[in-house]
Amino acid sequence: MRAISRLPLILVFLAPVISPAQEVRIREKAVTLLEHANSISTPHEFAGYEQVITFQSFSPSGSQSGRFTSVVHGPRSYRDEYEFGDFDLLVVVNGSLIADVGDRAKAPLEVRRMTRLNRPYTARFDQSDIIRSIQDSEVNGRPAHCLEFDTVVGEKSAANEICIDAQLGVVLRAHANNETITNSDFFAYRDTYLPAHITYEQTDLRMELEQTKKEIEGPFDPDFLTPPPNATVGKVCTTYRRPFGQVMTQPKPGSGSQKVDVMLHGTVRTDGRIRSVSVDRSDRPDLNQEAIKLFSTWQFSPAICDGRAIEVPADVTLHFEGR
Repeated sequence: MRAISRLPLILVFLAPVISPAQEVRIREKAVTLLEHANSISTPHEFAGYEQVITFQSFSPSGSQSGRFTSVVHGPRSYRDEYEFGDFDLLVVVNGSLIADVGDRAKAPLEVRRMTRLNRPYTARFDQSDIIRSIQDSEVNGRPAHCLEFDTVVGEKSAANEICIDAQLGVVLRAHANNETITNSDFFAYRDTYLPAHITYEQTDLRMELEQTKKEIEGPFDPDFLTPPPNATVGKVCTTYRRPFGQVMTQPKPGSGSQKVDVMLHGTVRTDGRIRSVSVDRSDRPDLNQEAIKLFSTWQFSPAICDGRAIEVPADVTLHFEGR
């Protein structure tokens, strides 16, 4: 907004008054639209498929290209391959067997974001979400119902938006949690529609994804699920217990007025300590090393898979008060 001090006018904007009954109707309609979008985002019946995602990332450090391929024969029969810069990972799952070539704990932020974007976007409203309005709009030339809402947590309030395709019923764009996901160029896949193009934006990271997905026809080659000789072989968990924090020292408050968040990624080892810490997002780069050092001191009871300790990834956000 630009202030104009020379005009001798005082403009007063009055927000429209919304009655409690109207608020209830708006929320009910918004919940119905979002629940319908969630229900049709994933095919209801499984079929074997081949998927290819090519993606490009743009950040202050430069741009990089990546590729993900997945050949899936069943829920526990698939072969996934990841390529991004110097990072390569092969994952083969065949029944109770799981085999890796590469260290998935060292997957860069861009690969982890691509993996999340590969899953259809779904969301739920809760009591922290205040629905403001439902606006008829357009996203990339397609008619849309845009749900405008505020998420209030403590003293923080964020203005968010989810736009749903008026014809297909799927999510076209979502702006929440300081990130924006835009889906476009939809194609039919079984009983739903998938975006051929996905754009992701969060602070100084932008990603462009292109995907294809088609059902597999004809016989499936079982040798495709045979792990390479250099793979690390394990078993898929039938019972799992997540890690629990035991020592989680928080940043010491400062004397300033700013509240700063630093998002970190690491791996909880089998002894409960942290390895391979990296910064995912930071409001203040000068606090990054302090955040990394602090997170590296955390200790957990390790994750347990079928009675044995295993390594698992961990994402945390450190809150710096008064910095």
